Amino acid sequence: MIDSPLAFEIKASLSPDCWNGRWSQVGCFGGAMAVEWEVGEFLHALVRAIKPKVIIETGTHKGFSSLMIGAALKDNGFGHLYSIDIKDYGAGAEIVRFGLADYVTLIIENSLKAIPELLKSNPVVDLLWLDADHSKESVIGEFRAGWPGLRSGSYITFHDTLSDPREKEGVRSILAEHPTLEHIHLATARGFDLVRVP
Repeated sequence: MIDSPLAFEIKASLSPDCWNGRWSQVGCFGGAMAVEWEVGEFLHALVRAIKPKVIIETGTHKGFSSLMIGAALKDNGFGHLYSIDIKDYGAGAEIVRFGLADYVTLIIENSLKAIPELLKSNPVVDLLWLDADHSKESVIGEFRAGWPGLRSGSYITFHDTLSDPREKEGVRSILAEHPTLEHIHLATARGFDLVRVP
């Protein structure tokens, strides 16, 4: 992806983040509403490293994280991302424009309805990426909806665990409910938590 049209477009629209200026925000895909550029790079690297077959994402918005994950799946040569949001904010067209439609499906639906439906045809989820409504109830609800598809070695990621105390509380509750989960907190501009099922 280093020399791809997606990478060039992203890099041309980077600016210092609006929280403390130490990270970068991606203007062409939502600026401060998108994950930090560095988090996008991390997601790409994570997908390249763990080689997932099935990924479920909540909170597509304009599709920056979806595109980064989709590009990694394309680089891997296999796998599929199902990205869920209640509205298409333009991500659908971007997925097509960057040639990732074979690797990314945008689903317009409430995540608590969509996740159980996806599990019927995709019973094992390798990566569950939760970045939608950051309320504690929503975070826990999405995690519980995806839990039946998680297996040993599956990953769960959460965004905004520093910038939104509700998200942080949701993650704390999940870890208390499942104390054997392996957990790493990355202190990015807005906070990124990585969890693995042992």
